[in-house]
Amino acid sequence: MCSIFASGKRRIIFDMVCKSMYLSAVSAEMYEETFNILSPSRQERILAMKTETEKRNAVAFEMIARKCLSALTDAPEFAFNILTGINKLCLVSNFSAYFSLSMADDFLCCVADKVPVGIDCRHVAPFRFSEAQKEFSDVELRQIYATTVRSLADIVRFDVCDVKDEMLQYWKLYTMKEAYFTARGRTFRNLRDVNFEFTNGEVRCSDEKFLYDSSHKSPDGQYVFSIVKKIV
Repeated sequence: MCSIFASGKRRIIFDMVCKSMYLSAVSAEMYEETFNILSPSRQERILAMKTETEKRNAVAFEMIARKCLSALTDAPEFAFNILTGINKLCLVSNFSAYFSLSMADDFLCCVADKVPVGIDCRHVAPFRFSEAQKEFSDVELRQIYATTVRSLADIVRFDVCDVKDEMLQYWKLYTMKEAYFTARGRTFRNLRDVNFEFTNGEVRCSDEKFLYDSSHKSPDGQYVFSIVKKIV
């Protein structure tokens, strides 16, 4: 896991645990080991799913969530009564802990903490300037294009951006906003409802109750994910 753009001097350290993995790298033995520690009712719900992909994904979600929670609390992986779900704040009914999951294609990531926390993962791909204008403030747009050598006229004219650094900045900001909504437990999401400001290497969220923690790239550089947590 490669860290990029940590939040700087406002960073507040909690006992956070973050893990990521490629689903294609998970062996049948690992799936079986996780499935066997689940409660009978949990196993029944998974077996009732329609496709093998749904079943494998559900077990993978359980696997990574339980590994994060175990590392966070020092409790065994089977001990947690959890409700998993992608891109939502998840609770643990029998422990004081929170976690969230996000998946893009074959890449899955999870974060667990003692405070409400959100994570979001996206594939680093070309984007449209016309769409970015709808999603980000002028300050955020300047951050996306901070290293560009193109004129504004060219950016508007060609619209689609496939420049590596600019794609990374775009998806980093996108995941920051989505992670914020997850940490808030908010299902209706308008990216314009929250903004992030960049000053002297420090990142501030417009909602002062929440803190941008960090952003990371997957080992192959194809995905970026960000973490936002509540300040308590």
